[in-house]
Amino acid sequence: MTRIGTYAGRWLTFLLGLSFAGCVGDKPSDSDPPRSDRGDADGLVTPILPPQIAPETVTPVELPTSPFRFENVAEVSGLQFRHHSPLTEERHTHLVYGSGLAWLDFDNDGWPDLYCCQGAAYVVGEPADGNPLADRPSNLLFRNRQNGSFVDVTQAAGLLDRRYSMAMAAADYDNDGFVDLCVTAYEENVLYHNNGDGTFDQVELPQQMHAGRLSTGCAWADVDADGNLDLFVANYARLGPDDYPVCEHTEAGKTLHIVCHPHQLEAMPDLLFQNCGDGRFADISAEAGITVGEALTGLGAVAADLDQDGDIDIYVANDARPNHLWENQGDGSFVDVGQMSGTALNRHGAREAGMGIAIGDIDRDGRFDFLVTNFYNETNTLYRNEGAFFFSDVTDEMGLGAPSRPRLSFGPCFVDFDNDGWLDLLTVNGHVHDRLHELNCNESFAQSPQIFQNEGGRRFREVSTGSGRFFSEPRVGRGVAVADYDRDGDADVAVNHLNGPAALLRNDTPDGGGWLQFELIGTRSNRDGVGAVITIDLGQQAMVRCRQASTSYFSCDEGRLLVGVGNAEQLKRVSIRWPSGREECWEDVPINTYCRFVEGAGSEIASPPVVESRG
Repeated sequence: MTRIGTYAGRWLTFLLGLSFAGCVGDKPSDSDPPRSDRGDADGLVTPILPPQIAPETVTPVELPTSPFRFENVAEVSGLQFRHHSPLTEERHTHLVYGSGLAWLDFDNDGWPDLYCCQGAAYVVGEPADGNPLADRPSNLLFRNRQNGSFVDVTQAAGLLDRRYSMAMAAADYDNDGFVDLCVTAYEENVLYHNNGDGTFDQVELPQQMHAGRLSTGCAWADVDADGNLDLFVANYARLGPDDYPVCEHTEAGKTLHIVCHPHQLEAMPDLLFQNCGDGRFADISAEAGITVGEALTGLGAVAADLDQDGDIDIYVANDARPNHLWENQGDGSFVDVGQMSGTALNRHGAREAGMGIAIGDIDRDGRFDFLVTNFYNETNTLYRNEGAFFFSDVTDEMGLGAPSRPRLSFGPCFVDFDNDGWLDLLTVNGHVHDRLHELNCNESFAQSPQIFQNEGGRRFREVSTGSGRFFSEPRVGRGVAVADYDRDGDADVAVNHLNGPAALLRNDTPDGGGWLQFELIGTRSNRDGVGAVITIDLGQQAMVRCRQASTSYFSCDEGRLLVGVGNAEQLKRVSIRWPSGREECWEDVPINTYCRFVEGAGSEIASPPVVESRG
């Protein structure tokens, strides 16, 4: 264990300079560059403990009436999962970052099941309390019983796993028709192959995927367009039982352990593994360009064709460092265009503490925008796609600056909760420091989640009040995953909480618009159609969606896509650009239906696809 003290004056200077006056700092305006809580100086380690927004800036105000209604039905539905991550006295870093969850139809019955990642007590060797490892809580797989309830099938599925699991990505990597699971974890990452009979087997992974690093976000993506899904793994830092830095601060004779600032850790490069097509994966990180430049502290990772040029790009949210935007050069190699594209920093040129990522066309201009959640006293930064692979920070203009500064956010999602055709926003929040009150800072560890309504692509307005009891209850939110678990045509949300019970938010929003739910089946492309870009033509306006296999923070949405279409009575055209490069369309697609789009079955003029009525 490496112990990091007060930095022989640097930490002490900062903390005394704060005089903990930073805990009651001046009110920031939307036009002022925000003071970075994670830090933006070069060479000097910058604040661990964020300056405090003045109390009057977080005084509750009357918010608009919400059109959304959600009820947390986790307990009554049988979703009995409680995250377990006891914080050590030394406040070891990985224990505060929590875990994600994933919706996946592991048994191909047409209903999404839920896999929840579990934490673990931090021990070296045998547990200090003498309890055997077998007594630790495991990751859990809940099978959807198709009646609004779930049953734990973890042991029968062969998925008992008592490591500290972080993130997961679900996709059919071997194109056999059954969804598989990659799970990143402290000390060892795991790949589970779905046998097609309700069970999984663990697959051997290259040693480079472990190697004493804390892996975080992961994403499936066919980066070389060969029809096989490759695997991207973000890494945070070198953290292992034999070399694990811990940090402390002494104030007024009292020594206090706190979670290390990212600049105090040795960052590790991200990795890219090529799917060889025979069950093996090869490390191609160097030849693909992923290891070029300084290693950074990666957390969230997503893959999508962000510039819509026919290949898959990768975005990584880095903690207290510039974010990566890896542009695919068309041959499976990458160049980081984060700085050039305007997505590495915020509008003030400041690096932020990137956590989770949400992708979506928020203004229906046919281009993918995205939001990155960040630290307390930073914004959840919204990057609008201006075309030509350039993005603008429009956080304040879109109404998201002021509501996000007094929060530390992790899991975001862009979802059309009322099916009006416009993507709304949900974020879950919670601090990483639980001891700020001992330093006379009144920032809450547990924080209430937030939900925002998209007002026609012009602005978001917070409507947390009235959306349901869940949004008024402080929690330590981490992973978020979206699915229509009850198949009623609207999007529901599962949330994983640090050291708390999971939530299942059933969407009970009244008077929703029409919808289309569809599944992609690739033939020349990867079977799941991961990476496909879908354009829905409503006649007067169109919208685009992308098929991802990694979303939000450490999580994964259901593979079926749910699209709200407002008052449309039918869809003029649905066009798909497959990862293989093939472009197809289907015309006159009915609404309030489930459709299966099979690559090679569409054309410029085609009959409607196979349709199963759900409305």
